[in-house]
Amino acid sequence: MKKVLVIYYTQTGQLNQAVRATLAPLENQPDITIHYEQVKPVTPYPYPWTYMEFFDVFPETVHGVPCELEPLSVNPDENYDLIVIAYQPWYLSICIPINSFLQSQQAKKLLANKPVVTILACRNMWLNGQEKMKVQLKKLNANLVGNITYVDSSANLISLITVLAYILGGVKGRFMKIFPKYGVSAEYLQAYAPRFGEAVKRHLTGNDYATLQQELVSLGAVRIKSNLMLMEGRGKVLFPLYANYISKKGTAGSANRRARVRLFGIVLPTAILILSPIITVVSRLAPILFPSKIKKETDYYSQNSLR
Repeated sequence: MKKVLVIYYTQTGQLNQAVRATLAPLENQPDITIHYEQVKPVTPYPYPWTYMEFFDVFPETVHGVPCELEPLSVNPDENYDLIVIAYQPWYLSICIPINSFLQSQQAKKLLANKPVVTILACRNMWLNGQEKMKVQLKKLNANLVGNITYVDSSANLISLITVLAYILGGVKGRFMKIFPKYGVSAEYLQAYAPRFGEAVKRHLTGNDYATLQQELVSLGAVRIKSNLMLMEGRGKVLFPLYANYISKKGTAGSANRRARVRLFGIVLPTAILILSPIITVVSRLAPILFPSKIKKETDYYSQNSLR
C-alpha cells in the first residue's frame, strides 16, 4: 500500500481544483491512500483582500517570516511514500502559510528523506518561488522529484488586470464582461492534469522517481516564457530592497508603514505596466542574441536541482 500526503493552502479553492484534477488517477486505487491536509493560519488571510492587506503582506512574504498555524491533523511520525506540496507563489516567494509549515517541527519529521512533488497555481511568475521551495526542501533533507505548474494563459498585462479584479474585487467570472476569466481553465485541467497525475502514479507505484521530472516536462507540466523569466530576474533583485524599505517602518499591520505600503501598491503595478512591453521585446531578441544563455536558464528552471 502506497501512502500519499498532500499538504496544501488555498484561499479561493482554485488550487484545490488543480490538485484534485492532478491526483484524480491516484484516487480510489486499492493500493494507494491519499491524506489531504490543508494548512490553515490561526488568523486567516482574507478573500477578497483589501488593497492594504494585500500589499502589506509583501515584506513578510519576501523575508520568509512565518505566521502561526492551526495544528495539523496528520501524525508527523507517519511514514508516507510520497508528499505533495501545493502552493501559490506570493511576490516571487512561497506563500506565507506554506512557508510557515516548511519552517515547523512537523515538516522536519514528515519531509525528511521523502520524495516530494510540488504543484503550483499562479498568475504566471513562479520561478523564484520554486527556487525558494528548493532551498527549504534541501534544509529539510527532502528530495524534490517533480514539479507541476498551472498558470493563467492570458498575456501578462491582461492577467495583471484580471488577477487584481480577482483578489481585490472577488471577481470570479469575466471582469467587466470584457476580460477573460482569471486562472487556469477547467478545460485545461481536464485535458492535462490527469496526464501529469498518471505520470506521478507510475513512478509512485514503481518506487522510482529518477525520470519523473523529465516526463512531466515532456507532457507540458512546466512551461517557461523568456519574457517572464527576465522580468522575474529584475524582481528578484528589487523585491528585497522594497521589502527592507517597508519593514524599517514597522511589522505587519503597523500604522507607521502604511504610507510605504501604499506607495509600493502604486509602484508595483505601474512598473509591470511599463516594463512588460519593453521586456517582451528584449525577450524576443535574447534567444537570437544569446541563444545558449536563454536555453541554459530555461533548462535549469525546468528541473529540480539547485545551482
